[in-house]
Parts: sequence; structure tokens; C-alpha cells
Amino acid sequence: MDDLTNDAQRKLHEEEARGRKEQVAGAANELKGKAKKAIGDAIGNERMEAEGASEELGGKARKHAGDAYADAADKAEDAIDRAS
Repeated sequence: MDDLTNDAQRKLHEEEARGRKEQVAGAANELKGKAKKAIGDAIGNERMEAEGASEELGGKARKHAGDAYADAADKAEDAIDRAS
């Protein structure tokens, strides 16, 4: 049972790390989009502004997906800890 628990916890740590990476990548995309949107607005380039807004929203979505992924892994790990 301990090997099974250890394997499950290892996999959950990997999944949590994957979620954290998605959070970071999403935050980076969000920031990039905000900057692009602001530059587009400043120079009057509507296309750049729209692309920036799109990238910002995509980054937010990716960040929230990473949050959900990491939170699910945390909750699963807590459940395994309680069961063992």
C-alpha cells in the first residue's frame, strides 16, 4: 500500500507542478497581451490593440486553468494523506 501511495503522491506532485507552470505561462501571456494592447492604443493601431486584448484574455484563461489543475492535485493529495 505504501508504494501505491508514494506513486500516487509523486504523480500528484507532477500534476501540481504542471498546473503551476500553466499559471506562470498564463500570467506571462496576460502581461504580454496587456502591453501589446496598451501599445496598440497608444499608437492608434486597432489591430494590435485587439490582438493584445485577445492575448490578455487567453493568458487569463490559461492562468485560471492552471489554478484549477493545481488545486485539484492539492485536494487529491490531501485525500490520499487522510486515507493513509
